[in-house]
Amino acid sequence: MPYPSLLQAWGLIGLLLLAGIPAALPSLLISQLAPDLKAVGDTLAYILAFSLTIWFAFRQRRSSALSFAPVAPAVFPLVALGTVALGLLIEPLTSVLPTPDWLEQIMRDAFTKDAIFSAVVCAPILEEILLRGIITDGFLKRYSPTQAVVWSAVIFGVMHLNPVQTVGATVLGLALGWLYYRTRSLWPCIFLHFVNNSIGSLGLYFDESPDMSVNYTQQWIGDNSLYAALLVVSAVGCYGVYRALDRILPQ
Repeated sequence: MPYPSLLQAWGLIGLLLLAGIPAALPSLLISQLAPDLKAVGDTLAYILAFSLTIWFAFRQRRSSALSFAPVAPAVFPLVALGTVALGLLIEPLTSVLPTPDWLEQIMRDAFTKDAIFSAVVCAPILEEILLRGIITDGFLKRYSPTQAVVWSAVIFGVMHLNPVQTVGATVLGLALGWLYYRTRSLWPCIFLHFVNNSIGSLGLYFDESPDMSVNYTQQWIGDNSLYAALLVVSAVGCYGVYRALDRILPQ
């Protein structure tokens, strides 16, 4: 049977968390010897944990092949537009989720300007290889497309380990899974992930440690009527992007 099954996919996420323990050792060493380079150590730990998990998955399925099928150039601007619109729709949903003070502090410490490279460059590549290139790809060979997309999105959300990111990542994972299902290519998935994380990192240039439970877009607009209109436009935009992609992508 194609690898992984649903149980095996959850095992990969467990392995990723376990791999983070030895992967963190170089980061701790760097932090002690050169505190100014802590961000470098954290990035290396992130890359190492994902690399070990991906290597294990390749061994289990006996193949390191990944699908980078070509896609129409028009896909990329549509994906960018849809990502922006979807992000605006997700923001009010995640901003109302209760977050314990201790978890909020952990998130503030983790998401700083030093984490931008890891979030914008490393995460779109490594997370898409594992979640779409390996897990979703395997699911599509074992289960129905709906099951494959939904379960991979749930796993992607849970992998982020905090309520605010879990909800947003699950919704984003549905879009990423559907995109991979229709294209069988990691290129648009990596691009969507890159655009999403780049937009999410913009706030770090204005607030050294932003509060992820705050709806910054609503605060910036101020007027609730204008904000409601923006959400309506975003919803229409998401649907329009979906319809356009549905027409140009392979069935």
